[in-house]
Amino acid sequence: MKKMMKVCGTFGNVLSVIAIIALLVMVGVTIADVILREIFSSPITGAVEITRMMMVCMSPAFVAALFENRHVNVGLFVDKLNRKGQLAFDTIGYVLTFAVASLMCYQGFVEMMKQFTRKQVYSMLKIPNWPFYAICAVSMGFFALGVVIKLVSHYADKEKYAAKAEGEEGQA
Repeated sequence: MKKMMKVCGTFGNVLSVIAIIALLVMVGVTIADVILREIFSSPITGAVEITRMMMVCMSPAFVAALFENRHVNVGLFVDKLNRKGQLAFDTIGYVLTFAVASLMCYQGFVEMMKQFTRKQVYSMLKIPNWPFYAICAVSMGFFALGVVIKLVSHYADKEKYAAKAEGEEGQA
């Protein structure tokens, strides 16, 4: 299980790099567009569309955040529970997250196929928009798969919850 988590962590790092590059492109295009529009009265054609495309390209960052434990975690109530209680809350949360991510993956592929068959393009740049639906759908699919892997790892890691409980008892 640890080897699988290491592979998933490496995969998450690759996706983080993709998301960072997309963010840098988005910021660079936006800054250049503002400067060119305000100083030279000549905005970048399709800057808004490029920004939209890059926002979609940032969606794989969800997978990276999941595997690197960079997601929001508030444990005021759950941390005080025993292992079974914590696993119950984690299971409910991960199952709901899996359901939403799976639905987004499915719906992304459905919309991608609609865009592909209609040959939809962005209005200014004339770039097909179906690849960006595919990026979103694939990243949500990987996210759903990652949620299942994390849930299984929580059940396999018997020390994770026990260590918290013992550490808190020692402090009390």
